[in-house]
Amino acid sequence: MVVENPCFYGALQALERLRLKALSIPTDVKEGIDLMALEQALQEYPVKACWLMTNSQNPLGFTLSAEKKARLVALLTHHNVTLIEDDVYSELYFGREKPLPAKAWDRDDTVLHCSSFSKCLVPGFRIGWVAGGSHARQIQRLQLMSTLSTSSPMQLALVDYLSTRRYDAHLRRLRRQLAERKQQAWQTLLRHLPAEVKIHHNDSGYFLWLELPEQLDAGELSAKALEHLISIAPGKMFSTSGAWTRFFRFNTAWHWGEREEQAVKQLGSLIREMLSAKSLV
Repeated sequence: MVVENPCFYGALQALERLRLKALSIPTDVKEGIDLMALEQALQEYPVKACWLMTNSQNPLGFTLSAEKKARLVALLTHHNVTLIEDDVYSELYFGREKPLPAKAWDRDDTVLHCSSFSKCLVPGFRIGWVAGGSHARQIQRLQLMSTLSTSSPMQLALVDYLSTRRYDAHLRRLRRQLAERKQQAWQTLLRHLPAEVKIHHNDSGYFLWLELPEQLDAGELSAKALEHLISIAPGKMFSTSGAWTRFFRFNTAWHWGEREEQAVKQLGSLIREMLSAKSLV
């Protein structure tokens, strides 16, 4: 199974649970997956499927360009490899137009387009969906074997809500709120973190990807931050090889106030202490 590097840690856990081998492909924080590296991997290994996030990728936050999505689908179709398109953040874009999924370029039924209402409406319902095409019946059988079915009352309540215009109004409010919070978080990080820390900004979702100076370890920073009840996600969580040790994911979805300001200020102090300690070695 091809995955991005870095990729969502839940995908790695799922593959490990299923005893499937994850083949990591280099992925850029702005441009996304390296298609040349992907093509080489498809030529060298018996890849059966590819699990990717094309919109607002977790943890990097990028959205693949339309041109690259088209090339991706064409490449996978040529090699007869199914794309599992994890599109759970697709509604959390900040621009005027919603980015199309890679499924929009699928002419040969090679893309499983998967999404959910967990990130954009009701996390507690845990209701998602998949446009499975020719794989639909097999997916239904597998679901019956694993979870039987999703709660009918919850699904019916969701259908009733979606039949009104309230969902679109909710999404507009949510996008505006998340964009404002991400901007506040970014400005707060710029104020309080050392200049040596690089913040990779993006215009969707609620994650920022931060890069520490070469001599620092994000896992060590995470442990120190937890002592102050501050949670960050160290980069090695998103890798099959324990790479990305200088990077961490920062969640910007929360309301930003004095408490959050002080937490970022404390995070900056911890990084400065680590830099000072390394300079003395």
